[in-house]
Amino acid sequence: MAGNPKLPSNENQWNTWTARHGVSGVTIHDATLTSASTISEKQYLLLQVLWISLPAIRLDLRTFHLETWKQQADELLIKFQSWANYRQSFTNDHILEGTSNVTFSPVASRTRGKISSLERKLREAQLQTPTKSTGNLPGSPEVGDTPDNRDSPFQSPGPQEIANLMYPQTKDEQIVNTALVDFLNALSMHFPEANDWTLHRKSFKAEFEHASFEARTDGYLEDGQSSDKVRALIEVKPMTRRKRRNPICMQEAAQMAAWIKSDPDVGGALNLPGRRLHVSQDRHQIFLIFAEYTEDYWLFKQDATGELSAILLAIALRGHHDANQGSVEQRTSANPSTDIEPEEDTEQPV
Repeated sequence: MAGNPKLPSNENQWNTWTARHGVSGVTIHDATLTSASTISEKQYLLLQVLWISLPAIRLDLRTFHLETWKQQADELLIKFQSWANYRQSFTNDHILEGTSNVTFSPVASRTRGKISSLERKLREAQLQTPTKSTGNLPGSPEVGDTPDNRDSPFQSPGPQEIANLMYPQTKDEQIVNTALVDFLNALSMHFPEANDWTLHRKSFKAEFEHASFEARTDGYLEDGQSSDKVRALIEVKPMTRRKRRNPICMQEAAQMAAWIKSDPDVGGALNLPGRRLHVSQDRHQIFLIFAEYTEDYWLFKQDATGELSAILLAIALRGHHDANQGSVEQRTSANPSTDIEPEEDTEQPV
């Protein structure tokens, strides 16, 4: 598809995509399916998923029943000096102390060498004086055309060029996976009332009438009750999300669909709002992905927030509560809403 447009975020867009791919009226029950890691656009459309990306500021914790857990997480974290030191490290040149003794240099110093060449080009461009135009020369572009200035010192580097220099793909996906799980457990390890995160790669199999597919995650939030039940999924990638946004989103959607299909948890807490979610890290950026669905239709919604750490601890606290005491909340059904238009380039990491 031209321009690699974002995945459908409303029913009209979904209908357009299904018509273009020739799957209008086709059901997933008789399709030929592959694993979540190799999912095609046709298979993705058969999952009947709408992907809605929102900026961090628009996350309403009440929608996902996390507001009280977020308050509890804030109260727990504020008691630890290591938490305060960790937050201060974003404005200091070094990590003061924390749960882990691993030290990370600030982004500025890590990337200084990589952008030095780019900086030199920019400075050279600023020191040179452009030649004044005396009119159109034979063979020169007419007014209104854009000349090819790829070799010109005055060409400004685009945001993507700078991003590629600052954030190259990591050598191994496992580096990102380990970093994320270590971070998640560092947030919750001091609190026995919070569940633990694991690197265990768990697989889910979605079985339909005459078809099935398997999805394997990079980790999950454990149940804490010596059971196979999962409280949240982990998925990581070594590159930034914008480099392979659609394939990443399609794989995450397939993982979520397989989790729901293989563990419907009828009458259980997993079907309460906000219980089915991904914590996804793409290189250095973390995203929260909440699933909203009814019993016969799935809607997957991408969202994020700026107060990530406390929300992640809140998710672990709530998972422990659900696993140990059960939910006392009245089960509700979340109706898919297909009338929310995504803002341009609003998908943001937390």
